[in-house]
Amino acid sequence: MKLGNLLKVYLEGIFLWGILGIMLHDSLGDITIVLVLLLALSNLATVYKEPRGYLLRALAFLSSSVVLFISLDGWITGTLAFLFLFTGLAYLVSYPLYLRGSDFLPRNMLGVALVGGVIGFAIFYRPSSMKVIYFIDFLIVVALIWIAFVIGKYVSLRFGSGSVITVDVPPLEVGKTDSWLREAEHAVHQFVEYGDKTPLVVFVSRVAPRSVKNKDVETALEPIIEYQPDLGGPLTPLWLRLLYMERERNKRKQLVNELFKKINAW
Repeated sequence: MKLGNLLKVYLEGIFLWGILGIMLHDSLGDITIVLVLLLALSNLATVYKEPRGYLLRALAFLSSSVVLFISLDGWITGTLAFLFLFTGLAYLVSYPLYLRGSDFLPRNMLGVALVGGVIGFAIFYRPSSMKVIYFIDFLIVVALIWIAFVIGKYVSLRFGSGSVITVDVPPLEVGKTDSWLREAEHAVHQFVEYGDKTPLVVFVSRVAPRSVKNKDVETALEPIIEYQPDLGGPLTPLWLRLLYMERERNKRKQLVNELFKKINAW
């Protein structure tokens, strides 16, 4: 990716985290700009994709956690320090887990962040004698965490998803009235629109030339078979979930195009 595009994505990250920085500037003080610059690195993960993007996010959150721990001054910095620490460690662990086929932590990162924030809050907050104030402060922290997560995901999905992907025409010259083409279109439609893998897997397995080895067919179909959609967690708002669905639809289109390229080589 060109340097100019990387800079554009990074500046989008600065804008995103700058919103949270403005909200917390009075509490964070002079380190706010440093935190914004570090956290903006996490936005570059949209460029490098999974799993390399996890390492960028781990770097962004862990370095921000170190800055906060060095500059501890009150319960807000302590809460954020633990929040970023848990998030950074989770992304760091996500890298080897992803290579083994598991993306459980990234799917539930909001929960991980909330656990870290609650632990930090419990350690550094000095409870007031007024229980209502204590409860309100806790709700403020949780709300800020949730807002930052939702805004971050929105910017990441809206500006980091790239151009719209179209599915290429099936790779064989067949008349539009031919049953083969109708079956191919149905199989592609079921997978792209609904994530149903079965028609596409059955279709490709059945029409593969006899000269093609079973191993080559399995290799071509492996990304389709292993595909698992990521639609966010239970705390994801509906309007953000719609962006997840759009991203997953484009991901499925890309998988189909890559499958067709392999089939063309048979």
